[in-house]
Amino acid sequence: MSTAKMEKRTYFMADFGESSPLPDLHNVSYVHSQVTWDDTLTEEDVRFYRYGRISSILPYLDQNGYTREKKSRDMDTVILQNTWVKAEFLPWMGGRLWSLEIDGKEVLSKNPVIQPCNLALRNAWCSGGVEWNVSIRGHNLLTCEPLFTELLELEDGTAGVRFYEYERVRGIVYRLEAYLPKDSRFLFVQVHIENPKGNGEVPMYWWSNIAVPEEKETRVVTPADTGIISVYGDGHYQMMRRNLPFFEGMDVSRPSEISYSIDIFFDLLPGKRPFITALGKDHSGLVQCSTARQLGRKLFVWGMGNGGRHWQEFLSDGKNSYIEIQAGITKTQQDHIPMPDGACWEWLEAYGKMDCNLDGMDYHQARNACEAALEKILPEKELTEEWTNRGMQIAQAHGSLVSLGSGWGALAVKQREKLGLGPISDVCLFPEESLGALQKPWLDLLVKGKLEEPEVLDFPPSYMIGSFWKEQLQKAPDHALRSYFLGVILHSEGNFSEAAAAFERSLAFRENAPAHRALGRMDALSGQEESCIRHYQSALALAGELLPLQLEYAQTLLSLKKWEDLMAYLEGLPQETRERPRFLYLRASAQVALGRYEEALALITSPLVIPDMREGELSLSDLWFTLYMKKENLTRQECERLHPLPRELDFRMH
Repeated sequence: MSTAKMEKRTYFMADFGESSPLPDLHNVSYVHSQVTWDDTLTEEDVRFYRYGRISSILPYLDQNGYTREKKSRDMDTVILQNTWVKAEFLPWMGGRLWSLEIDGKEVLSKNPVIQPCNLALRNAWCSGGVEWNVSIRGHNLLTCEPLFTELLELEDGTAGVRFYEYERVRGIVYRLEAYLPKDSRFLFVQVHIENPKGNGEVPMYWWSNIAVPEEKETRVVTPADTGIISVYGDGHYQMMRRNLPFFEGMDVSRPSEISYSIDIFFDLLPGKRPFITALGKDHSGLVQCSTARQLGRKLFVWGMGNGGRHWQEFLSDGKNSYIEIQAGITKTQQDHIPMPDGACWEWLEAYGKMDCNLDGMDYHQARNACEAALEKILPEKELTEEWTNRGMQIAQAHGSLVSLGSGWGALAVKQREKLGLGPISDVCLFPEESLGALQKPWLDLLVKGKLEEPEVLDFPPSYMIGSFWKEQLQKAPDHALRSYFLGVILHSEGNFSEAAAAFERSLAFRENAPAHRALGRMDALSGQEESCIRHYQSALALAGELLPLQLEYAQTLLSLKKWEDLMAYLEGLPQETRERPRFLYLRASAQVALGRYEEALALITSPLVIPDMREGELSLSDLWFTLYMKKENLTRQECERLHPLPRELDFRMH
């Protein structure tokens, strides 16, 4: 038989810290948000490239409170196991499949540390294992959040676990049931996305991101002759279709031959079963296959350049290197596709170990060999039968709920009851005990028709967006908090003048830091410098010890080129604050602008390690070269030749 159990395991990890209480009013939501393509892509290829994009991560907040200080911590872990397979899941990190051992071999890249870095929609993201990405292109809004976790068992002895949660931007429920038949060498993962009736059509997205070891001998194989190559440009993606396996002289089926960070979205051949595998030096490795709805396959590599190598070290312990083979419901990750009102999309994924000696084979021979090897260990007919039989059984099974997710699903249930709509899920339960402090003001608004007015209006710990909550606020008695919340919703809708009026109305009721900060942010984005600084200073007078507010103001001064003001502000901060890496970077930037080159050089070569360095961010490399361009009156090209970028500052992806 197989078993499923929750147990404590020890992980060497950083603390994820607190989320920022500052709502996202920046109108930027993910890195490389622009995309261009050449004439090798058809109109059908790009049909959904700009559909479903978001301008803000609201109602979610940034998860940027982590550091790079790690220690051993005991955490809840779900273990599925039979005679041949052992799978380890992290319920508190988006249900991440962290480890998969088959016949004693680890087939995933299991990171020896858990170190959040700034790669996800909400900032925090960790490398390693299999990550489940839903709703919006990019790393999941819930990738570093706990999910509801339910242990399952079928009468035939099959053990499983269900992870699920309510996703607030799209208003959908997603769940996955990972299960392990007693006589199987494959782990099965069944995915369901439910768009509740009455929610309307929503843009949808899903990609399973699978980290596997990067070895010199690794070969990636999938049934494709062509692929859409995505190159990370200066602030955007450049998309082009090319014949495989070669691109710019590199064999992209061999990750160790790829010079820089790149995505390859494979055009799977018609009539071929969807799969992808990465085989290492011992001719074995992970293979992932699925039923037909999951039609996309992708390879991501950091590349062999200095920046890519540095990213590999930065995300781990300096020794662990990985690539990602991925599987999704669209051809590329630029797409969202329309999900009809009331629809439920489902498919089955299988994760196993493939043994196949590809020595001496070219790309097409290797593809044929891997297709044959997969058909031998898991025939396509058996996968279909697995889905329609045991998969359907476990989809309806209920077991023991061993840990809770957020209270937003329970709040959505009450919201739908008020609207006379049905449940948000036919299977997933969102118990009232999951409701907590984050949901309280919104539950009060829903049930009582009003918000409790706090004695002191600090930054609230949660937000809502959407027409329903806007209407509830508009009907509620007005006060400072009500107007502030309304302003945030209006801003999320792009109604900036109405949002500003709501924030001003909040201030008319009572001086408060949240409304001043919101107006300061809006003024910064619209170029109203004096008003921007005045509002930020008013916010700081009321909440001056709030670190995210301190940092945002300092970054605003930098963006406004107020070098002397920035230096004076930094000098006035507590020593512990101004010695934080992001503040040191701001100080060095101002010093370079003011011609204090040696002071700046001493700071950035200390070395300066910024914990939340963003994927695609070039701030350190740009600062390095700007310093020498100004100091020695050089061109950028001359700087790169005379003053090579130190490896510890190199986060370039191309």
